[in-house]
Amino acid sequence: MYNVLIIDDEPWSREVVKALVEWDKLELSLNGEAEDGTEGLRLIEERKPHIVVTDMRMPGLDGVGLLKQMNEKVPEMKIIVMSGYDDFVYLKQAIRSRAVEYLLKPIDQEELNAALAQCVQDLKRAEQAGNAGWRTPVAFADPGTRERYSALRERVRGYLLELDKPAAIEALSKLGEMFGNDMENNDDRNVISKVVHEFLSLLEEFAAENEWDITSLRSKAPTGDWTSAVKAIEQLQAMFAEAIEQIEALRRKRLKLDIAEIQAHIDLYYREPISLETVAHRFFVSKEHLSRAFKSQLGENLSDYILRKRMEKAKELIVEGELAIKHVAKLTGYEDVAYFYRVFKKHFGQTPGELRKED
Repeated sequence: MYNVLIIDDEPWSREVVKALVEWDKLELSLNGEAEDGTEGLRLIEERKPHIVVTDMRMPGLDGVGLLKQMNEKVPEMKIIVMSGYDDFVYLKQAIRSRAVEYLLKPIDQEELNAALAQCVQDLKRAEQAGNAGWRTPVAFADPGTRERYSALRERVRGYLLELDKPAAIEALSKLGEMFGNDMENNDDRNVISKVVHEFLSLLEEFAAENEWDITSLRSKAPTGDWTSAVKAIEQLQAMFAEAIEQIEALRRKRLKLDIAEIQAHIDLYYREPISLETVAHRFFVSKEHLSRAFKSQLGENLSDYILRKRMEKAKELIVEGELAIKHVAKLTGYEDVAYFYRVFKKHFGQTPGELRKED
């Protein structure tokens, strides 16, 4: 079971979330509730839930502050953000904090459970990555070396979360300086291997948390007889740099809605069972945020745009006169022919048959 903590200053809102969650189906259990960010952070540190569902506007420590602290203290924890406001600042902070979803109130049950299901999937994937053979503890005889290594590893983890490529590369250089010559002089290939494997494990976790397929990067992992620590570190640097670049691009895409890309997607798939919900899911945004952005840029609701594309194509096919009306309906996204007739008449003021007779 995976534990969920709910943070919201409004008791009724917490009750709604609890009522909407499909606890048993998703293998979830309630870990606790908090009415503000300060109490929430205390419970997070005390109970260590797997998933946190939090509101953004709260007295005291608000959602923005809470997410920043969570990013520093518990970066592995999954986050779902709720807000009654379609606020770009909140959305941006949610993305920076690797939130799985940004849900607008009133909360939609299907969206909430889909987000929780994604959290569970990510957690399971991270567990599998941790058991995949790249996680090997590194042991050093010298306590000072152990401490420096642990501190450096955590710095690299932090730079990954911040997508700070220059800092991550520089930190890995320090890793080479710290161990490189000593390893090579002592021919300690086992230590080199363990260090590399531990950092690869760190990269695996980072990829899993960001839903990024690391398969293509695995082939670039350092391998061989481990006689050169310097070469191994250079290969690690290249892998970390590419991972940060790829995930930075992925986050930018999720944060910034490219309405032209969404419009092209609809133009291509309007014949399919496409809707506001399916498009929102495809582009990693809430349907409310997508709807507002689409209307703001194009002056037309997304659902109306889909309808117009379907009706224009349907009219074109009917006027051509080569296909039966039922086939026209299917080719424009309607399995129910009777429903297609009703939509067509409402849109054009006449039935498909009447239009065909005119022509």
